[in-house]
Amino acid sequence: MKDTTNLKLDVKRSKFQAMGEARCPQCREGKMFKYPFWRVEKFSEMNTHCPDCGLKFEVEPGFWYGAMFVSYANTVALLVVLGVAVFYIFNDPPVMYYILPITVLSVVIVPFNFRISRAVFLHLFGFVKYKPKA
Repeated sequence: MKDTTNLKLDVKRSKFQAMGEARCPQCREGKMFKYPFWRVEKFSEMNTHCPDCGLKFEVEPGFWYGAMFVSYANTVALLVVLGVAVFYIFNDPPVMYYILPITVLSVVIVPFNFRISRAVFLHLFGFVKYKPKA
């Protein structure tokens, strides 16, 4: 039987939860963005460094261009699901019944999609290791 006394069970946030809450990938405590996403006029204002551990969020110049691909994938997946739902709920309606809800939804989710894309990209491709506080 293996010794389980050295297991780390003191993790406050999982990696998935930290991505969803847009928290720092290194400490999983500091917020990446200055304001909540429903503040539409300031949804894109991001902290340059983590308020808790001081990690610089922009790993290298132009790093956030990669988040555009994550955003694109999120949007396409959501809009395909919405298109299929419209098809089955309304029994293959005219084209306008697809265009209107898909356009409205894609505009409404911009603040959320922007933030989640940056958080996911930083956590998965920023090569930052989790370092819990001692």
